[in-house]
Amino acid sequence: MQGRGRGARVLRKARFGFEPGARELAMASLAEWIGQAAREARRRRPSLEWVLGASEVRYLLLPWTPDLADPRFRDVLAAASFEQQFREDPGLFAARFAGPVYGHAQLAAFVPHALVAEIGAHASASGCRLARIEPAVAVVWARFQPLLRQERGTLLLIDGERQLVLRHAHGQIAQVALRPFCTGTLAASLPAGDGDAAWRVFSSNPVETGCANSEAALRLADGHGFVAVEDAGYAFALCGVY
Repeated sequence: MQGRGRGARVLRKARFGFEPGARELAMASLAEWIGQAAREARRRRPSLEWVLGASEVRYLLLPWTPDLADPRFRDVLAAASFEQQFREDPGLFAARFAGPVYGHAQLAAFVPHALVAEIGAHASASGCRLARIEPAVAVVWARFQPLLRQERGTLLLIDGERQLVLRHAHGQIAQVALRPFCTGTLAASLPAGDGDAAWRVFSSNPVETGCANSEAALRLADGHGFVAVEDAGYAFALCGVY
């Protein structure tokens, strides 16, 4: 895939499968694919961007307090909250924070340092410039924010056998949870909602993206080198192509 930002066009697409916890073959296949693209385009140093799926990132919300304006306090609070919630050493993770908004909880994303190092080594071995490593939540939220900030409700980000459940209100995330997901159960599990609450779904599975023709589905418009239904497997990455 080529580029991010308005006017970018998808020129080549490929999928590399792997079993959870054993992605070496997929990474090697990706490196070969990148090298082939660079040779064909005669580009010496292509740019590489990564969108991290639901299983690779830990999310939590820091309850709002005026002290969050102090980065040192924020970092200490995030580390303590992370250790309490996930029972893991926060020192093994790199923390990234959403922009602070007065009076609202702040979303924190934790990515394993080992994964960041693996991606960096892969980019170096592939002869790429590592432009960005971004959680899927950030990519999808940015793409559909004009719609989501008008609503109050729940957004489901479905990625394989995992789903991120985001409860939000008018552009601010109020709750985030990672849950298992079983293909084929989505349509039956979506409630009618209450009042003006809205349910939205974004998925890399074309069946779930269709969401039984429900208006809940967030769909990417066809164009710029991809077809929304046929290329649903690239959904999260395609969020960055306008």
